[in-house]
Amino acid sequence: MNELEDLHDDRWVVFVRGANRPGTVAAVTAVFATRGISFDALATSDADPQAGLVTVTFRTTERRQHELVRAVERLAAVSGVVVRRAEDLGVRAAGVCHLPRDVAFRPPAHAAVSWSGESQLGQPVLVEGPLVDVEHVVAAAREAGARSTAIVIQPPTSL
Repeated sequence: MNELEDLHDDRWVVFVRGANRPGTVAAVTAVFATRGISFDALATSDADPQAGLVTVTFRTTERRQHELVRAVERLAAVSGVVVRRAEDLGVRAAGVCHLPRDVAFRPPAHAAVSWSGESQLGQPVLVEGPLVDVEHVVAAAREAGARSTAIVIQPPTSL
């Protein structure tokens, strides 16, 4: 890796499976904070009764991403870590967009998503597909006047 590549920040998604107990999320976020890496988004969910899932999107170099993942993997409360580039088409997401009734919104034709809902009937538009395409659809919905939007990144099956 050359110096120019090392200076380029890429977008990453990390999925952390850990103990479902107080302090696990704080320990994971402390790894980011002590390395000066901000996260773009953070979400938690239950993987099962004993395990929780922390999903974080962030930007950093590939080298720093490897350092961060190694540090997270060493946490006592962590039982699994999967990291992917945000642009990886295998990183799947679902999004919901609420638009005004007078807006007949359809996802852009080039977005590789499945979708449902008719905004002009007052229904939310629900989209599912690769994260980058779902983000593109949500951005288009915001430009069209969406009142609220949300994106959920789906965890990998290999965690």
